Amino acid sequence: NSKPVAAVDPGSSGGNGVEKLADNRYAVDHSVIDNAMGDIASLAAQLHASPHKGADGQIDGFRLSGIRSNTLFSQLGIKNGDIIHSVNGAPLTSSEGAMAAYGSLKNQKSFSFEITRRNERQTIEYEVR
Repeated sequence: NSKPVAAVDPGSSGGNGVEKLADNRYAVDHSVIDNAMGDIASLAAQLHASPHKGADGQIDGFRLSGIRSNTLFSQLGIKNGDIIHSVNGAPLTSSEGAMAAYGSLKNQKSFSFEITRRNERQTIEYEVR
């Protein structure tokens, strides 16, 4: 009567280099970050990001869609419809800002995404091992 354990269950890594530690907390192998940094085109093909405007009409982040299961973003706990507002506190208010934030992840020991999911603001934290 055993059922398969999904890669996102707490404590399991599924061999993908990402381990869910708790709600909105993950451990990520350094190799996963290195691979993602080395292939931006492949990473970009895993999702669609469209600018999201806040109540003031200004861009306050990027809404993500087209995220398929078993891609890096789904393993990192990102879901379709999430709006990413900042990476490590750096606001994502332009494509340039998003690329700068992405580039800043290279040698970090930890990073975080501030997101809105179903109208609720939350932070997802990652520790790089």
